[in-house]
Amino acid sequence: MANINNLERQHLEIKDSVLKIKQALSSKEINGVLDILVREINTLAGKVNIHMNSEDKFLYPALIESNDKQLKQIAKQYSEEMGNIHMGFNSYKNKFNTKTKILSDLDGFLKGSKEIIKVLEERISKEDMYLYPKMKAL
Repeated sequence: MANINNLERQHLEIKDSVLKIKQALSSKEINGVLDILVREINTLAGKVNIHMNSEDKFLYPALIESNDKQLKQIAKQYSEEMGNIHMGFNSYKNKFNTKTKILSDLDGFLKGSKEIIKVLEERISKEDMYLYPKMKAL
């Protein structure tokens, strides 16, 4: 099974990148923070991919084989949801991972950023509140 401490550390790193993006988005002058936004979007993409791969390869398969029926059900549900989240995030990243792409659709970038940040924050919160505590109780 996946190391829960490693998954929690990954959550902290993802939250840190999300916070940096949110802080940059709050700037009155987006042009002045484009380098930060591009760097953090690409950094976040790497962190999200590593985290999702860890869950897909180690966490969810082990939990689905678990004897705990509730944990098994949560794992199946979360695994299915994660596929949609991963596709949505990759679409966002591919659309806005350079300064040129951001500037060519600034309104779409601002809207898409708020949406994807909300999805990531909700998912991390859900795992931190419901899944990881159940795993620690095993």
